[in-house]
Amino acid sequence: MKKLMINYLTIGQYLLIIWSIIFLSSCQLLEPEENFAIKNENTTIAKLEVSFGTSSEFNLSSSNGAYVDLIFQTKGDFNGNVDVYASLNSSENEPKIVSTIESIPSEIKLDIEDIRQAFQNQSAELESGVSLFFTFHSTINGNDYQFNNTALSSSIICNSMISTAEDNWTGTANADNGASFPSTATAENVKIIPLGDDNYLISDISAGWYEAIGFRPQQEGIYNDNCNQLSWIGPGENRQFDFVDPELTGMYDPETQTLTIYWFDAGNEFRGESVFTKN
Repeated sequence: MKKLMINYLTIGQYLLIIWSIIFLSSCQLLEPEENFAIKNENTTIAKLEVSFGTSSEFNLSSSNGAYVDLIFQTKGDFNGNVDVYASLNSSENEPKIVSTIESIPSEIKLDIEDIRQAFQNQSAELESGVSLFFTFHSTINGNDYQFNNTALSSSIICNSMISTAEDNWTGTANADNGASFPSTATAENVKIIPLGDDNYLISDISAGWYEAIGFRPQQEGIYNDNCNQLSWIGPGENRQFDFVDPELTGMYDPETQTLTIYWFDAGNEFRGESVFTKN
């Protein structure tokens, strides 16, 4: 058995899915080539295969594409159901049920909200870099079977999905200027350009406020997106004023595609909040 398992794990076509199967009934331990099969003596009751579909990562930054796609297929009759469990960072940790499959073949999409609900008491642990390991419990013809997986896992990522180079945004600013200048302004066709590493160059962080008081319409600033939290990186080259860290954290709402930033002109002691919505 040990030799067979070693050979099985080196076969390229099974590199993604490696199963360690423990039976809670009297079924015999499976040979590796009988991947995820349930046998009673020499008769195969069912053979269940689970694989990833179009997505295999949970993205905290956006609900679009933030899911794991699991495909369940079978060879032979499968009269029963499958409970899908996930555990954080190790298959040895306490698993939480995340879904139940009532029929085979099936395809399910688990999104980040499914995971948050399952781990609601551990929500602080759901952050970028965490892995989820999937295990499966099946009831077939009244018998229970536990399938402990050691390799089918998904990562939680936090890739920024705010903007592309082609996007245009409309911005509205509110400024605390301590002077007789207007406190609000609006600008259309603001560019929010990705620079890599989740950094973005905003072509006018003031959303038209400086243009409204007679200065150039471009006041560039660079911000970083960390799981939809926007922090100041530094001023851009195309600007007129001494913009520095406003010491306030902005945010991005992926559902409404709305971005909020804060800025501070140290030379004039002007503080502002700008809200941008993708056109």
